[in-house]
Amino acid sequence: MKGGQVTFFNMALTRIVMALLLLIQGACATHTSHLTMDKSTQKSVRVIGIPQITVSNKIDIRQENPVYAVIGISAKVVQQLAREAKRIQYGEANPNLLQQCVDQMREGMKARLRKQGYIVKDLDMTYWQALAGYRKQNKAVAGIDALLRIEIKQFGYFSGSPYKPYRPGMVMVSDLVSMDERKPLASNVYNIGFDREDISLFSFRVNYATSVYVADPKYFYKNFDTLLAHAEQSSGGLKYVARVAAETVAGDLKKRASSYTMASR
Repeated sequence: MKGGQVTFFNMALTRIVMALLLLIQGACATHTSHLTMDKSTQKSVRVIGIPQITVSNKIDIRQENPVYAVIGISAKVVQQLAREAKRIQYGEANPNLLQQCVDQMREGMKARLRKQGYIVKDLDMTYWQALAGYRKQNKAVAGIDALLRIEIKQFGYFSGSPYKPYRPGMVMVSDLVSMDERKPLASNVYNIGFDREDISLFSFRVNYATSVYVADPKYFYKNFDTLLAHAEQSSGGLKYVARVAAETVAGDLKKRASSYTMASR
């Protein structure tokens, strides 16, 4: 094969791979509506396994600037570099904060689910490892009816524009999936704390989000310098968001005796 043919073949192969990746990305955008547990599901699910929570290794600190979208790609690159620098600075000021928040969220979900009548198994493995373990009859996942899969898409402080304050929040996806059939039993996308007008659902590859308002002005910071200067205090805002997230996810899986509540006369 000649050099020109090799180059053409490589270009064609690259295009095919990119097209497949886009197709896979599109297939991943499965969250089109909120799926609630029905009464039969509530009766059948007794044991819930909680695998590792999927999350980035950094707390996200970002501020959007609409001007960059007009200027072009070079400006966006500069914005990305500045954003990463802020993440690093905030992470150095709060080195263990992300793990503390994830652990707190996990413990909160377990406690609430147990209070609601479920048996909860804490799994030191990923969601996919748990499914594979079920097929291989791994004792660690024996007896589990469903897996509660949590994926945190964004967690940290976010500002919608240079004129808006940084505020704490989280965007996450929650799926309760049956262990035997891998069927979604309950599903939701949550925006905990962020201004709903500032969140781009397209960037998370989801079509909807349930917004939970938990804003507290004492955790609003007018700019990054102020946020960094109050790094220790601001950690309280993210821990609060993590607690609310845990209660929200577990609360959506509450067992109900009936579909309706009748008011007594």
